[in-house]
Amino acid sequence: MKVGKTSKRIVGASLLAATALSVAVEFSAAKENVDWGKVAWSPVQSSSPWKEWKWDPKKEGRTWKYVDELTPDEKAYWQIDARWSHEIPRDKEFPYLPEERYPFKPPYNGEELSALGEAGGGGTVMCGLQTHHGYHISRTKDRNGVVSKSDTICNTIKHFKTFAEQLYGLKPGTEQGAYLVVVTSPPESAGTVSLSKFYKDGPGISKVEDRWAYLPSLRRVRRISGASGEDYIPGAIETYDDVFLRDFWKYDSKIIGVDILYQAVNSKKPYGPIKGPYRQDGGIETYVVLHKHNKKGYYLNQWITWHEKKTGHVIRTEQWDRKGNFKLVAEKGLAGVVNFYGKNVYPWEEGYKGGLTANGAERRAILHGGGPAQIWDVEQDVQTYTIPDTPDTGVAKEKFGPLDAYAGKETWKQLFQPQRIENSFVKPVPTVKFEAKDFPPPPPLYREKFAKYRKIALPAEILSKIKKEESEKRKLF
Repeated sequence: MKVGKTSKRIVGASLLAATALSVAVEFSAAKENVDWGKVAWSPVQSSSPWKEWKWDPKKEGRTWKYVDELTPDEKAYWQIDARWSHEIPRDKEFPYLPEERYPFKPPYNGEELSALGEAGGGGTVMCGLQTHHGYHISRTKDRNGVVSKSDTICNTIKHFKTFAEQLYGLKPGTEQGAYLVVVTSPPESAGTVSLSKFYKDGPGISKVEDRWAYLPSLRRVRRISGASGEDYIPGAIETYDDVFLRDFWKYDSKIIGVDILYQAVNSKKPYGPIKGPYRQDGGIETYVVLHKHNKKGYYLNQWITWHEKKTGHVIRTEQWDRKGNFKLVAEKGLAGVVNFYGKNVYPWEEGYKGGLTANGAERRAILHGGGPAQIWDVEQDVQTYTIPDTPDTGVAKEKFGPLDAYAGKETWKQLFQPQRIENSFVKPVPTVKFEAKDFPPPPPLYREKFAKYRKIALPAEILSKIKKEESEKRKLF
């Protein structure tokens, strides 16, 4: 007992010292008018001598631990600040942000990991890249097994180079970026184009996105009503908050434990011929973070995210609706190769380098690119699978046109001209055969993990379906 108290005092003192040093440096920098467009995340060497977590899942019978179960050595390895967001001192200049400024350093708390998740390609950073141009090939399967497809060419342009610039440089209410989508399939929707412009939120400042659409049947551009974060994206099972608008400072976060995941999007290591953040046994070490929104009556009661340890990148998310019912599970794979400024790279390997690219963009923002993604909406029993840029269906990458992880020199006006849209500015997307039988089973539910926070109750029909699919298709364990 005495050792435990001493350990806590040491950790607490270390946290206070680290926070004080960080505050001194950051506020000193703030007075000197820091160029936030040049402030980028870089990996920090752990003070622990361990190269990986000394945990044997086969021997222990589980892959995870609650924070309060960690030994002193494990705490030194994971470097966790287990406070809720509301327990963390706030920035004097930006009171809605934590006192320690981005790029954060360990020990990480839940709020900082949430911010790192955004900076790596979730939420407000809009597809993760400074500018982005590529194909998104998605297939959706409903409860009856009917598969529908949605192939789009997506272009993103943002008005910030680094996440720090987005946080501290842009004023709330100003435009932070725009997102243009050209539908190429299904044929009946081909040529439909939507343009959305997003604005930075702040305390008491929330401006609805501006949206326009070009409809081939009318050959005209029409302004359409904007959407709030809780609205669903047309034709998708995700909300605008899921993809664009759920800023980390709008909710309360806390690290509840650590875990090792042995698959992502129903794939096991090595997820293709790539390098990655793997243990010797093939697992990926993750922080597990619980979130609750500050808005009363929000459509989610809570959600939990799994953050890859080395970068904070989110590779799994679970959601519960406002009544506390299990709602949705989503996974992002680490596989895939994208063309990054003329060079084919694997996103995790490139993003982990940290710092800035040659053109000044934050390198970690590439973490979102390249890999497969899977979402299962439990309420509707609908699955969406986003096929990587180089799918397993054998379609040669060259047939996909310019899969660059940055936009070309076109301006928004050029991209949004009807004649430009009708005479496609990229090669047409090839036909990708992906039927109901090709769908992976729903992501595993891991009912035994963190039962204190994860209540998973499903209808008998769905439970039976999952059991059948797991025995026939997954066979991963």
